[in-house]
Amino acid sequence: MLQVIVSPAKQMRVASDSFAPRGIPPFPAKTERLVRALRDIEHTDGAKGLRALWRVNDKLLAENIERLHGFCMVADEYQLDDPVIARLVSPAVFSYVGIQYRSMAPEVMGFDELEWLQGHLWVLSGLYGCVRPFDAVEPYRLEMGAKLAVDGARDLYAFWGPDIARAICAGQATTLVNLASVEYAKAVLPHISADSTVVTCIFGEELRAGKPVQRATASKIARGSMVRWMAERGIEDAADLVRFDVGYRYAPELSATVGSTLVFMANK
Repeated sequence: MLQVIVSPAKQMRVASDSFAPRGIPPFPAKTERLVRALRDIEHTDGAKGLRALWRVNDKLLAENIERLHGFCMVADEYQLDDPVIARLVSPAVFSYVGIQYRSMAPEVMGFDELEWLQGHLWVLSGLYGCVRPFDAVEPYRLEMGAKLAVDGARDLYAFWGPDIARAICAGQATTLVNLASVEYAKAVLPHISADSTVVTCIFGEELRAGKPVQRATASKIARGSMVRWMAERGIEDAADLVRFDVGYRYAPELSATVGSTLVFMANK
């Protein structure tokens, strides 16, 4: 079973012009607990407590406090039929707004490509743990690396523990294509079972001391492009990833030195 993980984007929207959600994220009770923890911070420390956690300016602070106050915490799929809730949620893959998602461009994908996404892609999340592309989400602010201690867990990595990896692999031997940032990947990779494998893709812009140099913006574009490329071709075998050629070329001479990592270098 081939599954792909990507990071979320900090910027979000309610994509009212998109398809309707098909379901809810897999951990509604844990998400509700985190929302209550965020509200407790505001109750105890006021806006300054949330500012310190979120690390945002005044405008984003006000926007995300308003979102936190109105968060509806969908607990079952039937609630998605409620017109009030329907105005607050949209499918995850259309809700995240950022460089990676613009490169992925799900809004112009055909039915087959979107079905591939639904069956293979997971967006990692500090608040939701992980979501399928058509799971209903609300705009929120909570990065996986945030220093939020909940129920004895010192941070979100401890809070989520092995739950995210278990949801993604679903008890099956899985080939996990890692297109997530380090911040998010480390919420999953340490918990992958021994019968599963991880293939991490690196996108280098140049070589320095014989090693690929990655740049954040370029890597986000490349990750989105690779997801789109995989969806368009219905990729089911990680061995086919070496054919990826959208702005990059596979570099076997570099990949051979880093185990289960595939290195792609920018075309110059």
